[in-house]
Amino acid sequence: MSEHPKTADIRQNRMSAFTELLGLELVSLDKEACVMRLEIGPSHFNAGGRVHGGVTFSLLDSAMGAAVYAHLDAHESTATIECKINYTLAITGGGLECTARVVHAGTRTMVVDGEVRQDGVLAAKCLGTFARI
Repeated sequence: MSEHPKTADIRQNRMSAFTELLGLELVSLDKEACVMRLEIGPSHFNAGGRVHGGVTFSLLDSAMGAAVYAHLDAHESTATIECKINYTLAITGGGLECTARVVHAGTRTMVVDGEVRQDGVLAAKCLGTFARI
C-alpha cells in the first residue's frame, strides 16, 4: 500500500486552519504513531483558570485522525465516529505532548488509542473509532 497523499501534507505541517489556530505542532507521523505537541497559551484557558477540555480533546482527535491517515489507501478519507476520553490531570499551563496509535485497522473502521502527557505525567487518555470513508 502506498502512502496516503494527506499523510505527506500532515507531515509537512500543513494541517487544518483549526489545528493551526489552536497551535498544534506535528512532531512525527508514520504507521507506528503520530506525535503532536501544543504549547499552552492564554486563549486555551477556561473561566476556571485551567486548560479547556476541548483543547485537550482537539489535540487528541487531531493526532488520532492523523495516525489513521497513515493506514488509509490513497482513495480513502476518515471521520471520527466516537471517542471516549478520561481527563487525569488539571492542566494549568506549559507544554503538552500527544501520542496516537492505531490499535486495530479494520476494513470499515479503525480503533485508535491516544494519550496526552505533560512533563511525562498522563493528562488525558482516549480511545476512539474512526470510519474508513
